[in-house]
Amino acid sequence: MPRNYRTSLFIIIAAALCLGGISGVSPGYAQNSVQFSEVEVENHFPDELLFRAWVSSAAGEIVSAKFVYTYEKYYSSSSYTKDTVEIESGTKVFLEYVLDTRDFTTPPLMPIAYHWDVMDADGNHYTSEPEIIHYSDIRFDWQVMENSDIGVWWHDRPESFGETIFEIAIAAVEHQQDLFQADLDYKMKIIIYNNSAEFAAWHNLAHDWVGGETYSNYGITVQIVEDSGYLSGWLNNVIPHEISHLYFDQVTYNSTVSIPVWLNEGVAQYNEFVSQDWALEEVNAAAKDGRLIPLSSLATGFGAFDEERVYLAYHEALSAVTYLVDSYGNEGLGTLLAAYKDGITTEEAFQLTLGISASQFELDWAASVGATNYAIPTARVLPTFFPSPTAPSITNQSTPVPRTEPTKKVPALPCMSVLLLLGFVVGIVWPSRATKQ
Repeated sequence: MPRNYRTSLFIIIAAALCLGGISGVSPGYAQNSVQFSEVEVENHFPDELLFRAWVSSAAGEIVSAKFVYTYEKYYSSSSYTKDTVEIESGTKVFLEYVLDTRDFTTPPLMPIAYHWDVMDADGNHYTSEPEIIHYSDIRFDWQVMENSDIGVWWHDRPESFGETIFEIAIAAVEHQQDLFQADLDYKMKIIIYNNSAEFAAWHNLAHDWVGGETYSNYGITVQIVEDSGYLSGWLNNVIPHEISHLYFDQVTYNSTVSIPVWLNEGVAQYNEFVSQDWALEEVNAAAKDGRLIPLSSLATGFGAFDEERVYLAYHEALSAVTYLVDSYGNEGLGTLLAAYKDGITTEEAFQLTLGISASQFELDWAASVGATNYAIPTARVLPTFFPSPTAPSITNQSTPVPRTEPTKKVPALPCMSVLLLLGFVVGIVWPSRATKQ
C-alpha cells in the first residue's frame, strides 16, 4: 500500500546542526540606517543555545542591546523574556547571548522565537527580523519518517522500527479523528529515545516511572522505547496515549477554565490500543479495600513522588472515563469536552451535557466499581483562571510505564504482525522507504 511520507533532516537547519552545531544563519536585516548581519545560532543541546550577530549603524552609536525570546505556542499566550546584553558602544557592535537551558525542561524540537533589540544614543530603538529556531537534539544521528500530519524521529534503530511507530501513529490519528471529531491544526512530532538516560538529559526533574510525555502547546510527544518494550506492545500503549493528549488539549483549550487531569489522562488511556481489563480490576480491588483516591482529588494532578498513588490514579482515571463512555456514549464525552472549549466550568459542564453534577457523576462511578461509604472531600475554593506559565516553564503530560504486560485490542493495526517480522534492518530510505539521515 503506498504511503504518503517522506524523509528529511531534523526540520529547520538540521544539516548545519549536525555539521558543527551551527543551527541558523541569516544574511542580514536592515531597518532604516541600522543593519543586523551575520546572525547565527550555535546549538549545544541540552545545555545551551548561543546567539550571535553584528549590528551596524549609520545613525549614530549603538549604546544598549537586549535579546528577546519566547517559546512559540500553538495556543495560549506567550510571555517574552528580554535580557540585557553587555556591549561596547559604537557604530558596529558585536552581540552575543547564551540561553542556558541546563536547569529547564526543554524537549527536542522546542520552537523558540527570538530577535535583537538595540538602542542608539538618541534613544531610537531598532529590532532585528524575528526568527524561529527549533531546539534540536544534536547528540544523535536521527532518522525521520513523515507525512503531512505526522513526523516520527528515532535513532540507532532499524528502518522497520520507525515504520512500525509510523503505522501505529496513522491508526491512532484515524481513530481519534473520529472520536474527537477534529483534525489537529498542526503537524505532530513524535520523538523516540532508546533509554531513560537519553530522555532525562534534557529534564530539570525526571521521574523513573515516566515512559512518555506530551507537550501539546508545541505539538511534541516524546517516548522512551527500550528494546523489550518494542516487542511487548508498549508502542501500542504509549503512541496512541500521547497523541490523545494532543487532540484533547486542542478540542478543550480555554484559558478561563481548568479541566480535570483525570479526564485528560483517562481519555488518553481509553484511546490506547491495548486491553486495560487488568487496570480496571485494580480499581475494583481498591474500591473493595477502601483505597480509592477521591476522583475530585485527581482534578489538579496525580502527584509524582508516591509511585503507588500515581499508578492507582491512572487506573481510576481510565475507569471513570470508561464508565462515562459506557453510560453516556461517545456523544456524551464529545459534548462534555466541547463545553470546556466554550469556557464552561466543570460543575456546569457536567450538568449541562450529562444532566448530572460532577459530584453526582463521581458518586455514581464509585458505586459502579463497588465502593462503599465513599465520600467526596470538602471542596476548596480555587480560581478558575490559571495564567499561562512564564517562558522557562514548559508544561507537559506524563505517561507511566505499564506494570502489566498489555495485550492488543481493537482497532486492529494494519500489517503489525508483518512489520514485527521484518527484523532489524538498517538501510537508506528515500520517499518510498524509510531514510537514515
